[in-house]
Amino acid sequence: MEINQIKQFRVIARTESISKAAELLFVAQPSLSQTLKRLETELGTPLFERRGRRIVLNGAGKIFLKYCDEIVSALDSAEKEIGEFIGSEKSDIYIIVESTSLMVLEVAEKMRKQYPWSLPHFYHGFCDDWDLKICSDICPDCGSSSKVVIEEPIGILMPEGHPLALKDTICKKDIEACDLLSLSTSDELTKHVAHFCSKADFKPNITMYVDSPPVMTELLKRNFGIAFAPEYTWYSYYENALIFKPIEDMPMRQFVHLVMNDKKHITKSVMRCYDAISKFYMEYAQKFGV
Repeated sequence: MEINQIKQFRVIARTESISKAAELLFVAQPSLSQTLKRLETELGTPLFERRGRRIVLNGAGKIFLKYCDEIVSALDSAEKEIGEFIGSEKSDIYIIVESTSLMVLEVAEKMRKQYPWSLPHFYHGFCDDWDLKICSDICPDCGSSSKVVIEEPIGILMPEGHPLALKDTICKKDIEACDLLSLSTSDELTKHVAHFCSKADFKPNITMYVDSPPVMTELLKRNFGIAFAPEYTWYSYYENALIFKPIEDMPMRQFVHLVMNDKKHITKSVMRCYDAISKFYMEYAQKFGV
């Protein structure tokens, strides 16, 4: 069994698709299928079961993936720790962006100008061996390796000409018949809003799903409806064009977390990058008196 086979297996497991894994790994699909077949032969058991077009880990596959993760993480940590020891530490840092994607450009620009010692790579979605993660949750506590960098309200965004824009306060009953735009159901913000709506026994009248915040804000500016949105992290996209209002009887908040992958060796570069990104978000939040 070779380390490259283990790494390829991990990508197949994460994507649940040999074709998608082949694209990510830049290898031919038949070659990847053969790699998986050889692993299963060596282990003496299938590792996946088919569900339509997807392949899903079975019990043996889940056990194998657990140890594969530990092997790859240990090798990566060893390489980085040895690099620090001999003074040739790599400064490549891999960052998953699950939330505040609108701010990534600002973060990247600031780091390039003020922290040229690092080479941050930002991923929206899958990244096999990440160092840092930017995500959001409705809970302020996400573990010891997580730090809240922004706490912000979630409310309603609307065009200036919308009838609700003239009201001093907005309640659930004011928006129950309004056309609502939403991000995809897999988006973190959509999940947070769904939680609060369920808790408040409120069913939003969603008339359109869109694939990104910039598209949503453009549709809002053109009077296609209203939308749930965070107040601070979307501000640069709606300032001077849209109006944000909280919902009086359905208060909603989200916490933006910066998370370190504590399963890997944390290098000085990763630690400096963590501190720099944390400082950026916290300084940004100060603009809103937070």
